[in-house]
Amino acid sequence: MTEEEFVKKRMKNSGMRKKIDKHIDNSIDNKTDRMKVYRKEASRLSSMANKRIDRLEKASLEDSPAYKKWIDNGSVKFGIKGKDHNEVQKEVARLRNFIGSESSTVRGINRTLKEMASNTGIKYSSMKDLRQSAGQFFDLAAKIEQYLRTVEDMASSIGYQKIWEQINKYVQKNEIRLDSSENNVEELTQKITKAMDIYDEKESFDFEDGSLFAEGWYTLDKD
Repeated sequence: MTEEEFVKKRMKNSGMRKKIDKHIDNSIDNKTDRMKVYRKEASRLSSMANKRIDRLEKASLEDSPAYKKWIDNGSVKFGIKGKDHNEVQKEVARLRNFIGSESSTVRGINRTLKEMASNTGIKYSSMKDLRQSAGQFFDLAAKIEQYLRTVEDMASSIGYQKIWEQINKYVQKNEIRLDSSENNVEELTQKITKAMDIYDEKESFDFEDGSLFAEGWYTLDKD
């Protein structure tokens, strides 16, 4: 599971989108008045979203899933100036996606990362330390899950929680810092996947010195 998927899972039952939608009042009878109210609220939400973008940039949190998605979609600042009603509706949909993401705020990112660290046992001395490690952590998790899904067809049976736990065990055992730019993510993906002993083999390969050791380092439950 990627960071973005984890965030979406957390917000699934949070009611965030309902909080946004309740401001868009469609109960006004007069169509012209309703459209004016709609545009006014869309303008307010645009201002809110742009301020969040600025705060993320000032906090050097461009790795936020919400921010990265905004970049991937063209990094166009939010706004309704010069847009007709249909275009405003499309902008509101874009606003819902951005504002509805918990990772669109600094506080939301911190909550997400703290929960991830709590679930996996990651140790950190500060939020800065955790943020620096989180990028490679989620990248590793996504690549491992993709490998297990496409090559071994096992990702769904193992689950993202166990994948996260195994990454943390491996980096702790081998004293790997996930905030280091020297790490080879592809190589780490292969080593961690093999160290997970997904076949319940009695022996596993030690990548450091080429020797064999009994019982494997750790074994994943299949239930």
